[in-house]
Amino acid sequence: MEGTRRDSLETIINSLAVLAREEWYGPLDFLASTRDIQLIERELYAIVRELASKGLPTPSPSDIDLLLAIGKKDPGIFTEIALKALVRGVAGKTTNESNKADTSNQG
Repeated sequence: MEGTRRDSLETIINSLAVLAREEWYGPLDFLASTRDIQLIERELYAIVRELASKGLPTPSPSDIDLLLAIGKKDPGIFTEIALKALVRGVAGKTTNESNKADTSNQG
């Protein structure tokens, strides 16, 4: 079960990391600072809707269910998820920019 939980949370973190790569920080800030589960559910809805509208990968319903179940017991999980997504997204953006610079310098 622990491996499944970790995999589900990793899927959510990866989905949210796209927000940081796209410099769309507001939803991550919201998740990091809000403890009201109903507000968080609405924000997750908006995030998934936006990702889907752009053709980007979204977490599965079971991943979201797990996150919300954990969050009802430990609201701090949302800050942890947002922080990890921010770090991963910024790191991915930096890596992509470095790769583009390397490629253009070789041409």
